[in-house]
Amino acid sequence: MDKPDCSIDDLMEHVKGPDFPTGGIIQGVDGIKNAYETGRGKIIVRGKAEFEDLRGGKKQIVITEIPYEVNKANLVKKIDEFRLDRKVEGIAEVRDETDRTGLRIVIELKKDADPEGVLH
Repeated sequence: MDKPDCSIDDLMEHVKGPDFPTGGIIQGVDGIKNAYETGRGKIIVRGKAEFEDLRGGKKQIVITEIPYEVNKANLVKKIDEFRLDRKVEGIAEVRDETDRTGLRIVIELKKDADPEGVLH
């Protein structure tokens, strides 16, 4: 408001981008810049996942944030279908452990599975 003639780059120093209610990670800033310049822009958002170790040398992938407008139940169902159809090898079990503290989708892996490979 103090500088109505500021450039898009100046604006982006203070307003980094949209804040989605379900979280997620924005891939690149070109879409945000286009949205600020023209009012239209394509923003690619991906979920946030981390790896956790379990007993017996097993690992699990824990998804804590998903892109806006992605239905959590459909996502869990689709991942479980990949497991059942053996489209993705290494998944032992998929669980939705979401509670009032936050989103938590757990993908438990088989003992010899590569967590990075399964995530990709």
